[in-house]
Order: sequence, then C-alpha cells, then structure tokens
Amino acid sequence: MFRAKLEAKTWKKIINALASIIEEVSIEVTPEGVQFTAMDPSHISMVDFHMGKEHFEEYELTEEMSLGLDVDENRKIINRSKPDDILTLEADQNRITLTFQQRDGETVRRFGLPLIDVIGGEKYKVPHLDTTAMVRLPSYTFDDAIKDAYIISDNVTFRADPDIFLVKAEGDSGNIETEIKEWLEYEVKEQSQSTYNLSYLTDVAKSIEDEVTIDLGNDMPLKLVFTLDGAEILFILAPRVERE
Repeated sequence: MFRAKLEAKTWKKIINALASIIEEVSIEVTPEGVQFTAMDPSHISMVDFHMGKEHFEEYELTEEMSLGLDVDENRKIINRSKPDDILTLEADQNRITLTFQQRDGETVRRFGLPLIDVIGGEKYKVPHLDTTAMVRLPSYTFDDAIKDAYIISDNVTFRADPDIFLVKAEGDSGNIETEIKEWLEYEVKEQSQSTYNLSYLTDVAKSIEDEVTIDLGNDMPLKLVFTLDGAEILFILAPRVERE
C-alpha cells in the first residue's frame, strides 16, 4: 500500500511534462521516493525521473511497488484539479486513486484508475554520454529560442562555440539564428554542434521552470536536466543525422 500527499499543482506540472514524452510508465515506489526511466514509443527520447519523499507533505509505504500508469489518462484527471487543491495519491497492486481537496474546503473528489501492465516492461538505464559542451540557461531564454526555431523549421541546431551559444533553424520559408550569451554557466571543451527534431523539444521546453542545463557534442544525443518543485528530470534526445 502506498499513500502520499502533495500540492496538486506540483503533480500537474510533472504529469503534463511527462505526457509530452511518454504514453505509459512504470513508476518505482521505494522508501526513498518515486523514480523511473522510460523511453518514448519511437525510442528516440528518454526521460529519467526522481522525486524524493522529502518533497511530499506525507509519504507512507508498506512495501516497494511498481505503478503502471497510462500517462494520458492521468493527465486528464490531474488537469481537473484546482490551483489550491491538495492531492492524495493512494495505490495498491491493482488501482491508483487520486483525491482532490481544497486545503480549507470540505468538498472531496476521488478519481480511480486501474494500474496497467506497461508494454515491454524493460528496465532502461541512462547511457553515459561523453559530451563536449555544457550551458546552463534561464528557462525563458531556452523556451524563446525553441519557439523561434519552430516558426521556421521542424528541426533545430545547437552550436556551442568558445564564447557564444547558437540556436539555428532553416526551412523553406527562411532561417533564424539566435545568439545567446545570457547563460548562468558555460563550459566548452571543443566546438560542438548537433541537430534535433523540434517536435520532441517544444512541449518539454515550455514545461521547464527556473533554469535548464544542456549538454551536447558533435552529432550526439542532447541531454537536458531541470527540476519541477523538487522533482529531478533528465531528458535525452537522439540527434537527427543527415544521411549522404
């Protein structure tokens, strides 16, 4: 049996961020907190998620368990929450219940969903990436650059030079290049450039709050690291490599 309590808006941010990447997930519930590593159906992107029990208002667990969730069904329910709702999550081996109650209110709403058997059920491991550039940016800087690129193309190119970070896109209607020097941290071992599909980045970018750390290399997977109210999220995206 698992029972945890937190602000509904926190879980809403998390589920909406995940819904842009994966369709279903098996969440491992442990005495330390909740975690999972999953891939999107095309195996082009990966997400690694950790949220320690200290970030919940209450956290009770009788034994470790896996919660198979349909992410979209959970998204529909959590989006019915109100900004000041407190969410209680309760689960056994077959079912998860989401209970919404305003902190000073008497109305209680309970939504129950069956747990699912996640297709494949693979235990993924986060790959080690020997990236050659790292930039830590305010979230709004990254989000604006992605939105600008999306106007022009379906793909975006990141290039890290020793003294400037570039975000570029080119399409039939034109091109755009954003020069970024408003970074919080910047380290370049060598000039690094890779191109990625924007369909995987637009929803992720708008979910990020505060700041994001970007790691990249030459035609290598992109690594994004950010937090949402205590939850640590690592997103990895395979590069788009042109074939000759």
